[in-house]
Formats: sequence, structure tokens, C-alpha cells
Amino acid sequence: MTHTFTAMNATIMSNGLSCEQEKKLKAMFRGFEERASRFIPGNPVDELNQLPADLPVFLDATIADLLEKSLILTRKVGYMVNPFMGRSMKAIGYTASFHESYVPEVSGEPTRGFAYEPMEWLSKEWIMKLEDFHFDFGGFGKGYIVDRAREMLTREGVTDALVNAGGDLVAIGRQRVGIAHPMLPGKDMIKLVIEDLAMATSGNHHRRWSHEGEDYHHILNGRTGEVASSDVVQSTVIASSAMEAEVVAKLFCILPYEEAKQEAAKFPDAAYFVYLNDDRVAAGGNKGLYSAVEVAG
Repeated sequence: MTHTFTAMNATIMSNGLSCEQEKKLKAMFRGFEERASRFIPGNPVDELNQLPADLPVFLDATIADLLEKSLILTRKVGYMVNPFMGRSMKAIGYTASFHESYVPEVSGEPTRGFAYEPMEWLSKEWIMKLEDFHFDFGGFGKGYIVDRAREMLTREGVTDALVNAGGDLVAIGRQRVGIAHPMLPGKDMIKLVIEDLAMATSGNHHRRWSHEGEDYHHILNGRTGEVASSDVVQSTVIASSAMEAEVVAKLFCILPYEEAKQEAAKFPDAAYFVYLNDDRVAAGGNKGLYSAVEVAG
């Protein structure tokens, strides 16, 4: 039976779970959103963002763990994707949870990127901001809570289930999954089978808006702070964790495809499917991670 609920601006779908497990899953996602979204005033991330530089800051265990895991991946991709882009996201108008009638509040302030970490760890749960910036965990956060959901369900003895959070998913056991077609809403482009793995999809064709003749979307180049420009429309990545899949998928939407392929080689245990802006579909990486590939009609 398939269950659905909404959280983190996405429809969360699951199958293979009992009603009680579904309740725990819903509480987990919604509780995490309340703590880690930069859009919720007064939550731990908002409070962290409002604090000045050069002041020791205590992080609760969840935010500390999220930050630590995010930075491991940030360093691996040379800061092309990083959690320090909150101010730049606000500057281009991404100031609230996105929806179809979204009205941007573009400030006109300059965006900026990071090729370094503007903070330091003082201990496991204490940090210091070295300059004024805002955290935006974005895809890191969604991947994180999807991975935590898999851990929770596995501890409960679940061996056959699928949890899909708006394209970021984890398969417990052997599961058939689909990759949405970026040009044909409601249609799958490819169907395949994965087992005990995660998958994430990223693209620049959703969460778009315009302001005074300028087009924007939600993916920024983490090193420059500029709205990403790539020949990739959508990328889907399979990896051992949803956080890793999220970051590699973002790389393909930030860099030109050939450059992104070189960066993706840093993740030998990942596989990818990419839809390019000339309507080509390319695949690469570890093709042993999936089977029963079917091009959807």
C-alpha cells in the first residue's frame, strides 16, 4: 500500500510500511523540516543565521550531524555545492518555500560563492562563524533525512520498502523505480531496478522565476554564487546514500556535462543518467548499481 504526505515542499511517498511506521516517518520528516529549513522563523537554522560572526554557537545534535556530513561532501566537490549560500539564495529571490504562484523578492544585492569554509569547529557541537553568512542546507537536508529514514526503518526490521521524497529516494530491498521525464510532466523517462541504494534527481526546469526580465532558478554555483548555467536540464544519480546522490546530481546542473563527468569520477560508486538540452540522454558511472533498464514509452 502506498502512503503519501507533504513535508519539505515535497510529496513524500512510501510503500511497504505499516500504518505505525508511516506515522513515525511523517513525524521524522516534519520534525526535521521544522528544525532545519531556513524558511521557518525562530528555528535552529534561522537562529544560527541571525547570529553575528566571532561568537561561539552551540548546535543541537541533528544540525551538527547534518553540517558535518554536508561538509564532507562539500570538500569532495571543491565547494561547487556547499551549505553557505543562504544569503545568495535570498538575493536572487528564493526567500520562501517554492510553489506554483511563487512571487520572488529579489533584493538586487550581489551574490557570492565560497571556495573555503567561513566557519570553524570549536568542538563536536560548537562552531564559530568567521564572517557574516547564512546556511542553506537545501538538498543536503533532504538527502540527510531520507538517509535517516532508511536507518530508522531498517532498525525496525523493514526489508522491503521504498521512500520517495520528491525525487530523493531510498530503496530497502530490491525496488523498481522511475526517472521522471523533464519535458513530459507525469511521464517516466527510464525505469530500472535498484537494491538497497539511494537515488536523487536535480534539474533547472523546476523552481524557476523571473524578475525584471532576468530568469532565475534555485541552483547556484557554490564557488561563484551565480545562477548555474549548464547544458544539462536534469540529472539523476544512484549512490549508496541520498546525500551523496544529491550532491553529484547538483554537479551536473552546475557544470557543463563534460566537466561534471570528470568531477563525478570522484564518486566511483555512483551512476548517473543525464538529460541534456539537445534532447540527448547520457549515462555513466557504475552501471552495476542498477538492472532491468527500460526506456519508458
